[in-house]
Amino acid sequence: MPDQSAFAALFPVRDENVKPLQKLLNAVGQNITKEREVLMDKVEGLLPSTPTRPRGRCFLEFHKLTTVHFLRWVLLEPAMDAEGRRISASLAFATDYDGPLNAHIDELIAVAGPALDAIFSFCNPAPATGAMKPYLLAAQRPYEAFYRGHPGRSVQQIWGTSNNSEEELRKALGMGLDASPPPATAEAAVTRLRWSAGQSGWKSSPTAGEPQKPSLGSRSFWIFAGAVLLLFALLSPSWFVRCVVAGMVILILFIGLWGTILNLLDRRDQARERRLFDQHGPPPDPDGSKDPYVSDRSRRRLMIVTDLENRRGLIQNQMTHVVNIKPGRMRLATLRAVLWAINLLGSRIFVEGKLGDIPTIHFARWILIDDNRRLLFFSNYDFSWESYLGDFIDLASDGLTGIWCNTTFFPQTRIPAWMIIPRALRLVLSTQSRTGNQSAKRLFEQGARREQEFKKWTRDHQIPTQVWYSAYPLLSVVNVNNNTDIARGLFASHSGAELGEWLRKV
Repeated sequence: MPDQSAFAALFPVRDENVKPLQKLLNAVGQNITKEREVLMDKVEGLLPSTPTRPRGRCFLEFHKLTTVHFLRWVLLEPAMDAEGRRISASLAFATDYDGPLNAHIDELIAVAGPALDAIFSFCNPAPATGAMKPYLLAAQRPYEAFYRGHPGRSVQQIWGTSNNSEEELRKALGMGLDASPPPATAEAAVTRLRWSAGQSGWKSSPTAGEPQKPSLGSRSFWIFAGAVLLLFALLSPSWFVRCVVAGMVILILFIGLWGTILNLLDRRDQARERRLFDQHGPPPDPDGSKDPYVSDRSRRRLMIVTDLENRRGLIQNQMTHVVNIKPGRMRLATLRAVLWAINLLGSRIFVEGKLGDIPTIHFARWILIDDNRRLLFFSNYDFSWESYLGDFIDLASDGLTGIWCNTTFFPQTRIPAWMIIPRALRLVLSTQSRTGNQSAKRLFEQGARREQEFKKWTRDHQIPTQVWYSAYPLLSVVNVNNNTDIARGLFASHSGAELGEWLRKV
């Protein structure tokens, strides 16, 4: 089964190179053709005069990248951190990819070597001739949390060529099912679909994988641990009860004190943010950013961001979001702990196409950058920005609040410090039973649930994604997972109810 991974690298950019690099990236990102190429005549006048300058008809042929799900270049302009220190400009390069990192980097260089040299020549330092691979690896930045919406599926399995992808199978089966005369029974429909697959010549991709199943580790480990606890409880029941009670008391005290301190720190942070706002003044126009440390507070930045969304003919979208982390080790430690939990849940529990109850995220990741002073967020998702944010607010506001309440100018949040554990237990029970009112599913108060403030804050800290590429731009997360179910069930035996459910997927 192919392993889906995330690569990200950051490269410093001198101030005098910011505008030329920005123009080149805009030209690349706005001229990706339907054939997923960027033609030389669209960017030639913006390229530096380097020995490795691209030659030929195309500057970059994205369609030749067989391991890349999503790819982006984003220019992070000069900014200020939460304590007023300057942050220099940098170029972020990120991919969501299949297989080993070394093989992925080798393919990037083989397919797009001259384009990489041209783009990174604006960085400081620029890559040495023939040294692109160590250059990329040296600038790599690890993620704190990474989520996959369709784990275990390779690009070729999802949207490959040579009649190997599951999308090609779905199309072949759909044509067979639509042919006249219509099948009289469900069994006849399945027989026709199997015949259609054979006639189409479809073969499963060599990298086809099964979706991952929820797992929190080795089954034998948990059996052994459970047996030890059971033995301890049987041999010394009084001590077992005392240890459990003591552990719960310590946990409640620790979380309660931690949350109380965070609430006190939040008052200090709000006072600091008010002083900053008074010092720097309101944004230049009503739609500008409230946060004085955003590099461009004008409405123009917002217009550029929104212009790059909802591209015609695509059902997918992208977001790049960067925001300052509130000062102090306690804030950083809290943020890291929450992201560790998100990463654990995303890799072990939410592996069937939904992050919580959100079924529209292909890949998402959080990265600490600039010496842990800022939080960078990349997301590749389906449909509109409004529906995406709405899903998060309605279905995952606790996760949003837990992460971003540690960043500047986030909507006011109150942590019910001494009630976190009871609320977490109610949340688990209500999730399992699918009952209970919405208040039983809240860990935090306010925060992302202040909908208009949260949406404004999100826009304030979004930055333009100049270059964004998707290998399968016409498929949603639901489409990808549905196609896998179709392929897995084509030659499986089904009961009556299962057969009807499978046929509805085709």
